Amino acid sequence: MSILSDTPLSIYQTLLKFCHVKSVTDSEGEKEAPKFLFGELKTLPYFQENPEDLFIQPIQEDRLGRSNLCAWVKAKTPTKRTLILMGHFDVVDTDVCGHLRVEAFDPEKYTKLIGNEEISDEAREDLESGKWIFGRGTADMKSGLIVQAAVLSEFSRNREDLDVNLLYIAVADEENNACGIHEAVRYLAEQKKQGYEFLCCIDSEPSITQEKKDHGWIHYGTVGMYTPFTFILGRETHVGEYFEGIPASLIAFKLGSILEGNGQFADRYKGVTYPPLTCLKVYDLKPTYSVTVIERIAMYYNCLFATLTPDEVLSMMKTASEQALEEAMATYNKNWLEQNTHSEKKIFQDKVMEYTELVGLAEKETGRPIEEITERFLQTLPQELELQDRGLKLVNHLVDLTGLKGPTIIIGFLPPYCPSGINGRKTEAELKIISSAEQVIQLAKNEYNMTISTGEIYEGISDLSEFAFKGTDRDIKTLTHNFAGWGVDFDYPFDQSRFLGIPIVNLGPIGKDAHKKTERLYLPYALEVLPQLLKEMIQQLAK
Repeated sequence: MSILSDTPLSIYQTLLKFCHVKSVTDSEGEKEAPKFLFGELKTLPYFQENPEDLFIQPIQEDRLGRSNLCAWVKAKTPTKRTLILMGHFDVVDTDVCGHLRVEAFDPEKYTKLIGNEEISDEAREDLESGKWIFGRGTADMKSGLIVQAAVLSEFSRNREDLDVNLLYIAVADEENNACGIHEAVRYLAEQKKQGYEFLCCIDSEPSITQEKKDHGWIHYGTVGMYTPFTFILGRETHVGEYFEGIPASLIAFKLGSILEGNGQFADRYKGVTYPPLTCLKVYDLKPTYSVTVIERIAMYYNCLFATLTPDEVLSMMKTASEQALEEAMATYNKNWLEQNTHSEKKIFQDKVMEYTELVGLAEKETGRPIEEITERFLQTLPQELELQDRGLKLVNHLVDLTGLKGPTIIIGFLPPYCPSGINGRKTEAELKIISSAEQVIQLAKNEYNMTISTGEIYEGISDLSEFAFKGTDRDIKTLTHNFAGWGVDFDYPFDQSRFLGIPIVNLGPIGKDAHKKTERLYLPYALEVLPQLLKEMIQQLAK
């Protein structure tokens, strides 16, 4: 068995093996990824001599029993100053790859087969160049983790070159609810209490950007993410007495057209406009077929942000919901009038409420605190059910408990939630990242004739969000009071994240089409250039 090193061949061969591990989020295969990394690293002489510095870290109370991987390489001269190398090993599924969904985990085989498929001109041009390899996880983000591990291996052999400790953390669940990084944050907070000083966290997510996809990037911050939901409650009726009620579908269609791609939700920061809000799932709560109009529909959305607060998001959701109800009632009244129906015209009192208001009604109706209601109900649901579905079923349960009637729209939040991370150029550590990046850019230009661009915000969503929560107490209150399942299914380590306050930077490989069937990695940069740039970044930050 060859021992991991930072040579192009070693990185390439290890990446291929790692991609064979089907570590799809929320699958049994996700549990195999930390075992693979442990097996690769334990053969290094440093970990043979210091086995306690390499360990698999179980995620507390994880419903699927997943784990992270942690590896310390301590400086020759004892110090508490530490740099973190971090990334995620979970990947999205390969359903989009169709009949090649299995082959997508075998990059060399998949690269040979993808040319027979219908792909974009850009993807075909990359394929025919011979410089790109296709497959799930090649870009997002197994390559970044393997390059980091290779760099770690080199420093483990040459610890005299280290003035700091290196802590390598590979986490689960980035593509879903961020349980892995939350466990890592708890661990890091304990280490800081023991005196460790964390200078910076370096992530190596692929440089997937909206522009200039042909060269490397360094990002000084990362985008945040809310998952707002709308629960639409209509009024039930038989289809033969249509105007005796009002379908939730009518309201939902109006609301969807208002919210989808809405530029009001497209946050702006330093001249860059980030992607708008988009619906991730429409959830029909009608259990079986019947000739009854749909009474309940739920939808949840992805809302990326740099500076938007929870209150601002809820306010915009409320305005959109009020508009949707107004338009739905106008359509209902117009249809009733034009169709000369025998049904009497109904007068409905529509309303929009926040989840916290629904909670108040449920507590009043039952005489029990929401924590008890939530825990009792969620215990009745299958553990493998996605957290978002569990949250919406909880909202549905509260509606049942309160006897609430429509037309009503309930707004709130579901997991995941990720804060944004911004380099404000205010602290010595933040400024050190900027100056270190400048040295890395110069090295790339002088040694490899490579252009490296810089960006304020990494747009691809990353676990870097979790290292320095900068929100207010008001933000925390708004989120926790309007978050379905909070404290039982999902929690956020606000205090630990604030306490850590670790500056962040992303320096990763060049990749394209993450989550698509043409996901691919630019090999010359990943194998030859990136390892040297990461070493330079580490050495500059350690000075």
